[in-house]
Amino acid sequence: MKRTQLNTRAAVVLALLLPIFASACIVVVEEDDRDRRRYLHGSEWYLEVVFYRTETAQAADRNVQIAFSEDGFLTGNAECGAFNGLYEVNDNGGIEFSDVDVSQNCSGQPVTELVIDGLRSARTYEVDEHSLRIETDRNGYLSFTAE
Repeated sequence: MKRTQLNTRAAVVLALLLPIFASACIVVVEEDDRDRRRYLHGSEWYLEVVFYRTETAQAADRNVQIAFSEDGFLTGNAECGAFNGLYEVNDNGGIEFSDVDVSQNCSGQPVTELVIDGLRSARTYEVDEHSLRIETDRNGYLSFTAE
């Protein structure tokens, strides 16, 4: 009799606590994804550093910026002209760019070419309200800040 009561109590406690723990986990994952997308779409991003194919460029004295719309379009300005394209993000922090085009004036501009090549090979991103870091498939990255 005591064993049955103990099993019943344990089952009741488990039935009451399991949904609480399960829902807390689900909320955290959804909130992180919402924050990530909100921060990505909520700011205009200014390039700080680009490291790609063993080349590094500090961009403090250059005007390279990028903005992401909620419908999957990106627009940007560089010291030599404009660029644009499409992007897609997933819930695991993945990002992929396609159809990234840059104005003809930017041919031969090292920083802009590094940025465009980096975007075309992007795989993941991390973002908060102040910074955006896009990782490439060749252990490179693009680092942006919101001003």
